[in-house]
Amino acid sequence: MDAPEEPLPPVIYTMENKPIVTCAGDQNLFTSIYPTLSQQLPREPMEWRRSYGRAPKMIHLESNFVQFKEELLPKEGNKALLTFPFLHIYWTECCDTEVYKATVKDDLTKWQNVLKAHSSVDWLIVVVENDAKKKNKTNILPRTSIVDKIRNDFCNKQSDRCVVLSDPLKDSSRTQESWNAFLTKLRTLLLMSFTKNLGKFEDDMRTLREKRTEPGWSFCEYFMVQEELAFVFEMLQQFEDALVQYDELDALFSQYVVNFGAGGVKSFCHSSAVRW
Repeated sequence: MDAPEEPLPPVIYTMENKPIVTCAGDQNLFTSIYPTLSQQLPREPMEWRRSYGRAPKMIHLESNFVQFKEELLPKEGNKALLTFPFLHIYWTECCDTEVYKATVKDDLTKWQNVLKAHSSVDWLIVVVENDAKKKNKTNILPRTSIVDKIRNDFCNKQSDRCVVLSDPLKDSSRTQESWNAFLTKLRTLLLMSFTKNLGKFEDDMRTLREKRTEPGWSFCEYFMVQEELAFVFEMLQQFEDALVQYDELDALFSQYVVNFGAGGVKSFCHSSAVRW
């Protein structure tokens, strides 16, 4: 896989509705890998198994990769999915013992502490192996030793949360095998996080809907919640599921209008309603 000839953008940000993935660590490293990553990620479909007896579906995952910043992490009570970072990745190509001890280890510690403070448990550490860079280094450890150090220091019993990507810009069978293993891991973690957080969102939405007969309940506020769910399904190109959300909202709205006309509902949009 040859590196593209045109210059790469310094930072990768888009405003498209795609699952957000944050990137910490070596930003130049990530920027060099991003063109291949963005092309390869959606190529192979993943089976999406959901709860409540719904049939599994094959989906192609894409992501909006952004630079990691603490302010991107959701604050307590914020349940929005379109701005939710589903996975956090730390990128490094460190192969030098002294560099690892002096900078990378401290940087990884700070990154993990921030994630823990926000109860973010969906993360991955990617060690990029570059043979050309190794040849110019002294004090290097074998790649497996650096990976073992990271796993011992940060992964505890989750050793699979540290993966190796070998010479990602080369065009070789070894590189392709490495990409395939990495992409499978990335898709799996993304889908696990997405399924978990979407399930929680749907549970909270159902709880909110069940309160519709209580004083102060706002259809306008509820509409925005279920509409966001529709946007999320659109983001995954699950258009039938997105349309179901609008059908349910249409039915709920019709019933709400009937109740409003009969005097059973005193407010259409209540200012004190709980905000998502």
